[in-house]
Order: sequence, then structure tokens, then C-alpha cells
Amino acid sequence: MNMVGRIAFVALGLSAPEALADHHGMVMAPEGGSTIGTSVSLLAASFATPDFVGDYQGVVPAMSWTSEHFSAAASLPLYRLQENGRELYGPGDAVVSGQGTFVTTDSVHAGALLAASLPTGDGQAGLGMGHPMLMPALWSAWKHERVTVTGSAGYSRALVDSMSHHDHGPWPLVEPMNMSEISWSAAGSVALSSSMQAGARMSGGVPVGAVGHDRVVGAVRLSWGTGRVDTAAELQAGLVGDPFTIRGVVETALHF
Repeated sequence: MNMVGRIAFVALGLSAPEALADHHGMVMAPEGGSTIGTSVSLLAASFATPDFVGDYQGVVPAMSWTSEHFSAAASLPLYRLQENGRELYGPGDAVVSGQGTFVTTDSVHAGALLAASLPTGDGQAGLGMGHPMLMPALWSAWKHERVTVTGSAGYSRALVDSMSHHDHGPWPLVEPMNMSEISWSAAGSVALSSSMQAGARMSGGVPVGAVGHDRVVGAVRLSWGTGRVDTAAELQAGLVGDPFTIRGVVETALHF
């Protein structure tokens, strides 16, 4: 990846594994050729909603393919969830995504992303939405010297016939989102060296329609890479809408 791509990758989120949390898992393309990547994310969080209190831990394996202008990714999280004293184990919702980069200059990259989640997680237990979700978005990244600024906006919607009777609240517990929402993210990062970046970001969702809840997450992040390996650590806080109290995520990715 070039430097704009690498910084934008770590600024906007953890690619496909966090697509349900941030909804815009943008991955920048390399300048030439194509790469195959594999990654694993480890996460731990605590949450407190009006109906549930507990914590969860997860392992999120993912695969990706990236060319000069297009990329695709897929992931399937596995969770241990403790809710109101009950302990559960199982998969979350699988996420697949495809992305195109349509604007490429020395300082600006921009494109579109289409992600979808599949109801592989138990929707009754809080491990999944219980139905497919479609999540298109537009994104852009701008870099000047050591500083990179990224942003995205999209629309997420459940693929079900009727939405008026559904109010998940903060649901699913592991990655809450609304049945229909405008999703967004904004981030900034600074290169501390040729291989290390630090940054902060915010992301969230605004419900569309009468049913739903606003959601805002804030995060600080440190990432570093050597050769084909990239590693990142992020500390996240749920600011609005009870997505979680606090969550930590560590990811390591290998590019071939």
C-alpha cells in the first residue's frame, strides 16, 4: 500500500471485521498489481443498556483481495457473550464487502463501498441482527505531508418487508445498529514515523424513520507496519446510544 492508503486504512476502521460497527470498512488500493490479505482481530467490551448488562470478547478472522481500483473482503466474528449473568458462545453476523476507488491523485483518494451482513448470528441472543443488512457508502481520504483526514457517509437498511414494528434499541449487543439509518464516520491521523501512525475518529448512525436510536462512537488509535505486516490497537468509547461502555480492539493483518 502507498502511504495515503495505509493511513486511510487504519484511520477509518478495521476493514471488514468492523463493518457492522463503523459500516464503512474502507481499504485503499495499492498503486499497482493486486494483493491478498488475511487478518485477525481480538476485541473485548463491556456494555450497559436499559435491559442488559455484561461484556463480550471476540475473535474476527477476515480475508481480503485488493487491486489498483477495486477490493473485496469477508469476515465472520466469533463471540463469547455474557448478558445479565448468562454466558453464550457463537458466531456473529458475517460481513462481505466490495469497494471501488474512482478518484486517485497524489493527495486525494475517493470511492464507493457496498457491504452486506448475513444473519449468521443468533438474533434472539444478541449476537446478530436476525436479518440481512445492506450498507452502501461513499468515502474520501485527503493527505497533506504527515496528516491524513478521512470521511464517509452511507445508508444502511434491513432487507425485510416491514420495519415499522422493529425497535432493537442497542441491538445486537455485540454490534448495535438501527434497522434503517444514515451512517457516517470521520477520522484524522498523523504519521509519527515512516511505519507508525496515531489518530482519532468518530462514527455513528442516525435512524431513518420513527423507530431507532442515535449512535456515536469515539476512538483513539495507534498503528504500525513493517513489510507485509500491519498491526493496530484501538480504544473505543460509546458516547451516544449505548453501543458499549468501552471496547478495545487489536488487529494484525498480513498482505501477500
